[in-house]
Parts: sequence; C-alpha cells; structure tokens
Amino acid sequence: MRIREATMEDIEGIQKLYWELDTDAVFYQPSRFVRTERPVGFLIDTINDAKSAILVAEDERKLIGFSLLQEKETPKISCLQEKKYVYVLDIVISEEDRSRGLGSQLLESSKDWGKRRGLDFLRLSVFEENSKGIRFYENNGLTATMRTMECDLC
Repeated sequence: MRIREATMEDIEGIQKLYWELDTDAVFYQPSRFVRTERPVGFLIDTINDAKSAILVAEDERKLIGFSLLQEKETPKISCLQEKKYVYVLDIVISEEDRSRGLGSQLLESSKDWGKRRGLDFLRLSVFEENSKGIRFYENNGLTATMRTMECDLC
C-alpha cells in the first residue's frame, strides 16, 4: 500500500469510498444522514486548499482508502489556550480491505501531515454507536476529550 496526497485523477475513487462511508453514517444515525454523492467541487476545493488535504491509500488495483484533513485553530476565547490542529473530517478504508492495519497506517500518515505543519494535535469525531471505530482510534493513541450532545427540537 502507498499513501500520498490526492490529485484530481483520484476524485472518482474518492467518491466511491464516500459512498461506503455514507452507508455507515446512515446505519449509525439514519435520522441524520442520507447517502448521496459528494460534490466534485468540494473535493477539488479541498485538494487545492493550502490548509487541507486528502491523503489516499492505494494498492496496485485502486484507491482503498482516504483521509480528508483540515488545518484548524481553536476559537479565540480568553479561557481557551490557542492551538492549531489537524481535523480529520473523514477517514475510510474500503470494507474489503479493513482489518489489515491499513487504517492505522492512514491515520499515522494523517498525524504526520499535522506534524509537518507544526500543528499541536489531531482531532476527529466518531459515532457513539461505532464501538469498533472507537476501539480503533483508542488503539491508535486517541482519547475522548469532549462529548457532543444533541436533542431534537421538533
């Protein structure tokens, strides 16, 4: 497996992987997510943005995973330490290629992307119901620091 930054030629493969990722999102939270094709413009903007990247994992056959990364800053609030961090908006390995250590390699490459930029930490979100995902992230050095809570208003 090779991990590299995405190019425009990767967009179709990334969209196919997003279909798998969105299938998981609908499974975990069907009242909040729908399966849909991600807009090409969003992916092009991400690839071209100096403060974001899509790292793709490929083997000899095709793209088998990706990690969409964004450089962010903590809000400028007097009680909050100012930090810059890498936010993993999305990360996925194709279902047929899971459980082979590829996700760990992709996550490690995501950490390296942030380190090269001098960022302070890596952050991501995971569904509460996704116990396998939570265990995967914990096994790769991540810890829960805050919980997002919601309630329906209608």
